[in-house]
Amino acid sequence: MAADRLTGRLVPGGPWERFGRYNAYHVVRDDGAALVVRAHAGELVPGSTEDLVAFLSGLGGALPRGPMTLELDPTYACASVSCGEVCFSAEYRAQRPRASIGSEALRQAITAFAAAGGRVLRFDGGGDPLLHPDVRSGAAVRLGAELGLRTTILTSGDLLPATDWRAVVDADCYLRVSLNAHSTPVRRRVHGNKVDMDRLWHVLARACEHARAVGRTPVGATFLLTPDNYAEVALAARRAREIGVSHFSVRRVLGPDALRRPFDPAARAALPELLQEVAELDADAFRVFVPARDVAESDLSPRAGDIAATSCWQSVFKTVLEPAAGPDDVRVQLCGRYRGSGVGQAMQLPPLAADADPATWDRAWARSFEVYPVSRPDLIRTCVSCIDRGFIQMMDRLVAFTAMGARPFTIEHLWLDPESLARCEPGIVVDDDAGLAIAPA
Repeated sequence: MAADRLTGRLVPGGPWERFGRYNAYHVVRDDGAALVVRAHAGELVPGSTEDLVAFLSGLGGALPRGPMTLELDPTYACASVSCGEVCFSAEYRAQRPRASIGSEALRQAITAFAAAGGRVLRFDGGGDPLLHPDVRSGAAVRLGAELGLRTTILTSGDLLPATDWRAVVDADCYLRVSLNAHSTPVRRRVHGNKVDMDRLWHVLARACEHARAVGRTPVGATFLLTPDNYAEVALAARRAREIGVSHFSVRRVLGPDALRRPFDPAARAALPELLQEVAELDADAFRVFVPARDVAESDLSPRAGDIAATSCWQSVFKTVLEPAAGPDDVRVQLCGRYRGSGVGQAMQLPPLAADADPATWDRAWARSFEVYPVSRPDLIRTCVSCIDRGFIQMMDRLVAFTAMGARPFTIEHLWLDPESLARCEPGIVVDDDAGLAIAPA
């Protein structure tokens, strides 16, 4: 084993201290066996590892009765028009542009999720979650916190000035704002509305200041690269650091090629230097993620064999709830790829439940393992597009190694050098004494 030693360092600390600083898990089972596997370090909520360990350990070898993570789309409404002509949800939102889950149904859905053992509640879309009054007021976030859930809001920020962001921050919610520009003209060109970027920067700075003052989860931001805004990515990152944003991620447009406007040769040539400039801003108080894949690269395809796993673990451990036919029902989706019942996608699969009772939707979700026309193992060979390879492949190794949580285990976070990380892509079982060369923290 000595010739095959993995080299890297242990990443200690709490959820925020290590957020974005690890790329592998060191998993030790109760019999002393150890697995090193590439970790899904792009987690959207600081502390997700703790939730994963608690959730998987609680399964005891059985399928879950509810998902670990709920992506809750409270509304299809959105204040942005197209986000640079790359809005994945524009087609189905146009059919029901104001569809929303009613307040009581939203409360019931969140309560059912917590009762079924859920851990992470993510307000997402679809539309923009801040267009829903219960999210904008902080009421839905507070409910999640009271039920012991870890929460996050992913928003364009269009309505951040009209949001009770203090209530959101006080509930220890991870707020992540899609900046997508540095200046007002570029922001308006990308989002297609009249939002003033200077005002957004101002309110975001106040939210960051409040999070530091009350000792809550820091505020994050993201930047979706398009041909209209790429030139401002480094400017936006620098401004975000100046106002106290603690996490800045740069994202490439995902989805079918038809939704992606091509970057011209000059833009493609300029991007590496701009992204390097962003990466160099990384600091303990400002965590930076830049995309590893080229902006023009097509989506991964499970059907084409791009994902090496035995099952679609994304749809085993996560699900999406979105508006249904009326405000008192919810639709349960396989994953974010099938929001809006798959409208506009290369392959359309039906929802797990089209009109579910929000108080018992978790039961419909659990029944889907038996009644859905495509099994989770078959999904990994069926879907034509997927953005969750990292999570799926990681969970494939963890589920097998722990016998779906039946074997007790612990996880440490590692940062491995590139060569070692590449060798851990499928997961590698090691002898701790001979197979790891981990530097002290």
